[in-house]
Amino acid sequence: MLYLILAILFSTGVFVAMRLFERFKLDNHQALMWNYVFAAGTGFLMCKQFDTLPQLVAEPWFGLSLITGFWFIFTYLLMTASTQRSGVTVTSLSSKLSVVLPTLAGVLLFGERLNIVATTGIVLALVALTLVVGGKRQNNKTNKTNWLLPILIFFGTGTGDILMKLTEQCNGANDMGFMIAFIYFIAMLFGILIVAYDFVGGKSKWQWESALGGIGLGVINFFSTFSVYNAMRCFDNVVLFPIYNIGVVSVTALVGRMLFKEKLTWKNYLGLAIAIIAVILITLKP
Repeated sequence: MLYLILAILFSTGVFVAMRLFERFKLDNHQALMWNYVFAAGTGFLMCKQFDTLPQLVAEPWFGLSLITGFWFIFTYLLMTASTQRSGVTVTSLSSKLSVVLPTLAGVLLFGERLNIVATTGIVLALVALTLVVGGKRQNNKTNKTNWLLPILIFFGTGTGDILMKLTEQCNGANDMGFMIAFIYFIAMLFGILIVAYDFVGGKSKWQWESALGGIGLGVINFFSTFSVYNAMRCFDNVVLFPIYNIGVVSVTALVGRMLFKEKLTWKNYLGLAIAIIAVILITLKP
């Protein structure tokens, strides 16, 4: 349960940090690249043991980690753009609506079971998330953009959650720190390519402030992923992801309201109330 709580808090911190990128006018691509530099660095510093290159390639999770690393930076680029255009609340909620994908994967791919009470809770969770996403006031001029990004984020984060579960199942070691650090290292390589492309094309200039922003996001990001991976070993998908996503949604909505003055409608508050009921029902799963 501790890992689950930490995952919710650190994941909320990721969305807040992304929103601060806009406030301090940081270069998104450079900040994300530095984020992965420091996330990978934090992970390697925490590792208790390291694989040699032949051992690394022979790991059953090696191939999946390459895909997961790419997927991390792909979805974070989407979330950064959405956070700055649609706000912290809408972005976190639209990404967490993807809970349906890893939940279904838990039943169809991993043989997990649901009872009637837990199933009702999951349905209510989707209703709650839809209420908060759909109840957000939006500017008509940017409405199409605001909804295109959440659709992409839905499939992106849902697929990412499934990839994380697959890599976790392939890793039989007690300490997953090296695997997580390696995944972030792969994401870092893609980040370097993106920033290099920006420089060559004259789209951006070097910005030291982005490195500072990347430090904060990178450390938070690593511990968010580290906590989620460890929580996977304590909970089934059908329990973990609904509770985790609802938790991030609720805390992020409150933080967005307090720190960034993002307005919530009565639908938002109704959605949060239903979310609490959903979490209670899901946790009743035997």
